[in-house]
Amino acid sequence: MKKYFLITFLTTLFFIACKSSPQINSDINIQTEVPEQTFTESKKTDDSKPRDHITLLFTGDIMAHSVNYQISSYSKIYKDIKFYLDQADLTFANLEAPVDTTRPASSYPNFNMTEKYLQAAVDAGFDVFSLCNNHTNDQFQSGILETIKTTKKIIDKTENQGEKVYFSGIKESPEAAFTYNIIENHGRKILFLPVTELLNRPDASSYINFIKTDDKSRNNFIQYIKELKEKNPCDLFILSLHTSEPEYTRNITSRQNQFYMDLISAGVDVIWANHAHIIKNRKVIVNTKEKRDKLIMYANGNVISGQRTKPDFNSKNPDGERDNTGDGLFYKVIFKKDTKGSVKIEKAEPIFITTYINTANEYVLKPLNQDFVDYLYEVPRLNWAKYIERRIKINQDATKDLIEWQ
Repeated sequence: MKKYFLITFLTTLFFIACKSSPQINSDINIQTEVPEQTFTESKKTDDSKPRDHITLLFTGDIMAHSVNYQISSYSKIYKDIKFYLDQADLTFANLEAPVDTTRPASSYPNFNMTEKYLQAAVDAGFDVFSLCNNHTNDQFQSGILETIKTTKKIIDKTENQGEKVYFSGIKESPEAAFTYNIIENHGRKILFLPVTELLNRPDASSYINFIKTDDKSRNNFIQYIKELKEKNPCDLFILSLHTSEPEYTRNITSRQNQFYMDLISAGVDVIWANHAHIIKNRKVIVNTKEKRDKLIMYANGNVISGQRTKPDFNSKNPDGERDNTGDGLFYKVIFKKDTKGSVKIEKAEPIFITTYINTANEYVLKPLNQDFVDYLYEVPRLNWAKYIERRIKINQDATKDLIEWQ
């Protein structure tokens, strides 16, 4: 029988709640208190050295509206949250736009991103990108093919600098199989597959890792998942899923959740879902029989966007649609593999970030924590200080970390 528990502040993941299951790992910790901002620089270590654990950081959607381009340097966007990226061995993001350098940058409803904008994210420390979502074909088939060219160029440039960056989710021909990445880091092999259930238009869907949401298509995809894992033995199988569900709501439908659980049973270790542009719950699944912890992130909101154009400073509860799109979740997860092959989540830590509009009207990222609030009071920008205080409470109250024992 499945058991569900709600995790509270600074609790240990597997504690006294299940005394009848002594095999449950008591060392894993989920930290749900927003961490204080740290200013000490922490660089990523040599990924060629084997070790028993790996730290992954799962983020949300990287978007580019017109206002995001109006900044003196794209590196400024990530300057104050780069520390979190440097702490991880691999950082994952969803790139919510084509990158077609033959066309000018464009905003909603037909996005197109510049190469320099994407390069700034890579330079900041994002390593693994999903390229498939509802905006992938905003610039039609040619936009997809140009995105492949641009990302290959960035891959080559990064390799010449002694680093690695990964892109997948789109294809060079309609006959090609789904694209995915095999990532080796610190002696661990990770299989990363991104797919989307949603496209805003039917153009060139065969060039995208696209799956329909009917029962037959989902069952076929589950079988594909089993076969893909069998062909690619790995320590972790991570699935990026851009979901066909309503935006701007924290609701999780029972049908969508059942699909996630079916994918977990088929061999996926991590489901990293996005599309809602709002932060949702997270769930750790502890399988005491197979001794493999699994993880579902229902949505991590936005990394950066221009959707928070008019923060609701006057509301005592500023949780409107556009206010929510200004916050994002960095979910930091430490996986540990022992000598017997068990894969456990040693620690999971939610780190909230927020989009701040500075006095130059530039959209930049800041940690959503008390240190930032204190800074705003000192500047002073009292309207922003009170607004961010309220946003901290909204995110802490509205999203949760859950555990399910199997």
